Parts: sequence; structure tokens; C-alpha cells
Amino acid sequence: MRSRLRGTPALAISLIALFAALGGGYAIGANKIGTHDLANQAVTNKKIKKDTIKGNRVDEASLSGAGTALSISEPTNVSVPASTTTPKEVLSLQVPTAGSFVLIAKAVLAKGGTQTPVNCRLTAGADSDRSLEAVDATNNTTIVNTVAHTFTGPGTATLACDNPDVAAQLLVTDIRITAIPVGAVSSTALP
Repeated sequence: MRSRLRGTPALAISLIALFAALGGGYAIGANKIGTHDLANQAVTNKKIKKDTIKGNRVDEASLSGAGTALSISEPTNVSVPASTTTPKEVLSLQVPTAGSFVLIAKAVLAKGGTQTPVNCRLTAGADSDRSLEAVDATNNTTIVNTVAHTFTGPGTATLACDNPDVAAQLLVTDIRITAIPVGAVSSTALP
């Protein structure tokens, strides 16, 4: 003898709930949850899929290594006496905190007398960049030096120039050093 299945209201409701949970209850709930339903700080980094937040939705100052650039300038002339064979500091920038930076120095070199090679060096810790320019009364020039450096604590970036001319002083003007923070520095020397 065959037994017949009988449906009860409880069975019907439980089956509807089962199918809703398996087949689309999530989608119904997703359309009903808005930003007003979330508590502040409820969505953490762990809950955000990688590479989904881009562009103007990112506060760049909150990123590792990002921050405020530092800059110092000296618009007047700094004199480097004749026969200065060891580079003389013409400007320095104090970096108050540890971090990785791209440092850029710019200056205009001018002098009278005969043409001589002038050596200027931007230095931060053990990292440096050198410019070697021939300068005389008719050949003033602008130099730009760049250094990538990681400071382990507060530090200094220095631009220094020599002047091997035995008679004429070197004038260094429109000097600027800028430190741009970056996430990390990776330097490779060419073979």
C-alpha cells in the first residue's frame, strides 16, 4: 500500500525558506543593505578585495611612504671662493623623520675668469649624485642632481660645490633641494 505525503503549513514554509536561502536570499539582502546600515570602521582591509579601490577613492597621504614633500631654497648668491678644491656646502635640507625619499637639487652656477670644471654633489648619507660643468663668464649653467635615499632616522641632504679656478669666485644661486617621500627605494648600479 502506498502512503501519501501530506503537506503541512510548517513544511511549506520551511521549504520556501530553504529555497530562498539556497537560491537568492543573499541577493535580496544585498539590495537592502546601504551605507547607513554599516557602523563606522566596520569594513576593514581584510574584508576588501585586493585592487578594488582605485583613483580618487584613495587618500594618498594614508599610503605607506606617501606624505608631504620637503623643500628649501636659497634665491640669493652663495659664494664659493677661488681655489676651493673640497666641495663647500651651499645648501642643506633637514629631513626630520625616517623614510625613503627622492631628493632633487637644482642650482645656477656663474663665475668670471677662465673656463674651469665645477663639481657639485648632492649627498644624503652614503648616496650621492655629481654634476661636473665647465663654467666661465660666457658659460653659466644650471645643474640638477638626483638621489634616492632611505633615512633610518632624521637626516640631512646637502648640495656642495667646489671651485678650482685660482682667481675667480663661483656664485651659486637659485638653489633648491626637494625631498619627495616614496614607499621604498630600490637602487641598482649598472655593470
